[in-house]
Amino acid sequence: MNRSKVDKYLDKSVLEVVGFGNTEPGDYQPKPVVLRDGREGMVWVHRETGHGILDPELWESKNYYVEEYRNEYSPIPGEKCAPSDRLNILNDLNEKQFNFFESYLSRECRYLEIGCSCGGILRKVLDFGVDICHAVEPNKQDADFVKKHYKQATVYNTSLEDTNLTPDYYELIVSIEVLEHAKSVRDFLLKCYVLLKDSGVIHLEVPNHNDALLTLYKYTGYDKFYYHKAHIHYFTKESLEKLCSECGIEGEASSFVMYPFFNHVWWCQNQRAQSSAVEALSTPLPTDGKTEAGKAINEFYKRSEMKYEELLNKHTLGTSLMFQGKKQAGCK
Repeated sequence: MNRSKVDKYLDKSVLEVVGFGNTEPGDYQPKPVVLRDGREGMVWVHRETGHGILDPELWESKNYYVEEYRNEYSPIPGEKCAPSDRLNILNDLNEKQFNFFESYLSRECRYLEIGCSCGGILRKVLDFGVDICHAVEPNKQDADFVKKHYKQATVYNTSLEDTNLTPDYYELIVSIEVLEHAKSVRDFLLKCYVLLKDSGVIHLEVPNHNDALLTLYKYTGYDKFYYHKAHIHYFTKESLEKLCSECGIEGEASSFVMYPFFNHVWWCQNQRAQSSAVEALSTPLPTDGKTEAGKAINEFYKRSEMKYEELLNKHTLGTSLMFQGKKQAGCK
């Protein structure tokens, strides 16, 4: 990367736009990066918390998520994946994500999901028996799919900022892998604060800027895959907890492992992503399991992944961060 790129200046107005107007340009250091599409770019990293902000020259327009995003980012790279196919591919992951907030659900719970995609998590909430399920999804194809197949839910085909939802209404708001796309994370969270009832719960999942593959592993090529144009923000435990607290939501962020041990082994050996999300999310079972020895080997693989997941979570090095917090009445 050339010197002029490294010396690029972060303007205060950018910090105002993204919701970090309470910080100064001097609080950030430039990090030259290569985006997933091969372009060189810059991420501005907050010195204290490690939060990253993608340089605005690389941001996509708001309309990008209406159509193009699902065409570009698919569980099967290079192929357009129908909502029904994504439901099947991501079912096990969605079950794992659902389990993290299931304890907050009840039949009477008023539930809002921001960025429901094709409904992989929403359908599990409906299957649980929750009567009032609302969802926001800007992508038209996904919104239409959810409206057609999950008629019990009310779906708004728009962005959160353009919705006109009832304040002080929801007991639980869930947003999975969405906040990193928001231009102003502060505006996003303040709107969630307004929509939550007093002591209502918000459950967030975002990419972890301290992902082990990015911060600890050597020579994997993952640094050229991790950053991409659809993510404006890159969170750490510290930045996520601090931001939520400033928006009147007190809670704790923890590590969540989306891509398991053998995916990390793949990156070490091949310096590139696996061919599909099916492969990347799966635990390989190397034997047919018809013998005692074969069963034992398969179980060894499963135990290895579990131990690795425990290790990453202990040090907050998982693929993602999960935050759960409660609205503090009278904060805003």
